[in-house]
Amino acid sequence: MSHASPISPAVRPAPKTTAPTLAGLAVGVQAALLSWIVVAAPVVAAFTATSGQDFNAGVSWADAARFGSDLWVLGHFGWTAIGTGAVRAVVTVSPLGIPLVSALACAALSRVTSARGWPLLGGGMLGFLAVDAFFGYVLADDARPAAWLALIGGAGAAAVGLVWAGRPARPGRSGDKRLAGRARSWLVDHTPAEVLVALRPAAIAAGLVLAAALALAAALAVGGWGRFAELFQSLQPGVVGGIALAALCLALLPNLLAWLIAYLAGPGFAVGAGTEFSPFATVGGVEPALPLLGLLPSTAPPGFAGAVIAAPVAAGVIAGWLAGRQLPAGWWRALIAAGLTGLLAAAALAGLAALAGGAGGPGRLTEVGAPFWPLAGWLWLELGGGAVVGAGLSARSWRVR
Repeated sequence: MSHASPISPAVRPAPKTTAPTLAGLAVGVQAALLSWIVVAAPVVAAFTATSGQDFNAGVSWADAARFGSDLWVLGHFGWTAIGTGAVRAVVTVSPLGIPLVSALACAALSRVTSARGWPLLGGGMLGFLAVDAFFGYVLADDARPAAWLALIGGAGAAAVGLVWAGRPARPGRSGDKRLAGRARSWLVDHTPAEVLVALRPAAIAAGLVLAAALALAAALAVGGWGRFAELFQSLQPGVVGGIALAALCLALLPNLLAWLIAYLAGPGFAVGAGTEFSPFATVGGVEPALPLLGLLPSTAPPGFAGAVIAAPVAAGVIAGWLAGRQLPAGWWRALIAAGLTGLLAAAALAGLAALAGGAGGPGRLTEVGAPFWPLAGWLWLELGGGAVVGAGLSARSWRVR
């Protein structure tokens, strides 16, 4: 009687190495589709609810889907065009809520897949890019020339979400085998000690400034709610159109927070050429076309500018104290770490504000947001100066060996 021999290890089938990559590919495709639905569904629903109106004559649901795709491409840092003929203008202000939704979708969906590490990152980005290319080059209309920019922005949003989802729960544990843990290990091995020490305090400083901007936005919402409701009702959007308008305001809310960072720093921001919103002066002039713009700051009372600028300085002090505590000794190391803390936090916050600006439409709306270099300079002076003070307050950083 013959018995079947067990398969020798030498002839066993090789493991399927493509399975994790395919799982990552599925994550990217699903995340891109989900974020597109979040953007396009309110647009199509608003068109369906107002299809009988005269201003929608000759417009089909496919046109509404194309407009939603244009908005989705714009949200991933592309650009689109609005208007016709002589009043046609390019819009480059990206609603930052859209890439945030894409990143969150990638992070959430990556949690329910078995793929990890580089297969998840590579497959996820590839899947997102495939859907991004379809909506940008096939379905979009006015945003098609800028679809290549949306490919870069979409890949960046997907990478942020996938890496964030793969971060280790606690350093040094099994979570370090994930992608974020490997990136952390590579960063530790290839980064000077002073820069490495400044990374965490810089992130804390940036987070504190963002928290201050969020608190200011909440105060503006409470004080300007009447103006917001008045502008909202003046547009007469209806029920479905109101939902779409509210979704657009939510998508632009991160932009407002980024502009308020420039307000807290001092140089302020503009919503139209010739306008200025800063703690030192408020120069309006452009009638807000969106209810969210009704929450913009008004003229500040005397002495308010000093109180506002104190927020980033205080954030720098806290960050500098933390940076100084992590260094073994040496005042010069503390100064270097404090300066790098301010520099890294200032670059990150100014970069966020720059992403939130651009051209918002024709005429005076070609200038919206805050310029990068003046804002980065102000933030570096405030955060860096505060960090130097904080490092000086840290007794451990000034201890002599």
